[in-house]
Amino acid sequence: MSMVGTAGWLVPVAGLVGAVLGGVLSPWVGARFARHTAKRQAFDKAIAAVRTVQVARHYASNVPAGLLGGLDQGSADEFNIELRKTGVQRFIEATYEAKVALAALEPYGNLFRDGDGWEITESEADALLARLKRAR
Repeated sequence: MSMVGTAGWLVPVAGLVGAVLGGVLSPWVGARFARHTAKRQAFDKAIAAVRTVQVARHYASNVPAGLLGGLDQGSADEFNIELRKTGVQRFIEATYEAKVALAALEPYGNLFRDGDGWEITESEADALLARLKRAR
């Protein structure tokens, strides 16, 4: 009978210990998981933004008049001028978005110093992508 009495208190105490540990550790584990997820998402966004800069750098230009549905050469030239303007504008916007995404990584360390100019060169983009993927 003494064995039943001894085991009788063990289950409630074990339950209480489990509840206390769960109550203490749960917020910590949740916060750690949320921070890890936020970091991963910030790095993924920065990687995509830098890759977008690489893609935006190589926009279409000098499209032949024959591919433009039979436009005359003058109209094709005007089309290509607008196409270049749009391409450069997209590249500038992509560069800005990449720099914003890189700035958002500041809470995770000073990994990405902003260059001197507005542009992210191809070699800088390659180096950034390698560092971002390693740090992610």
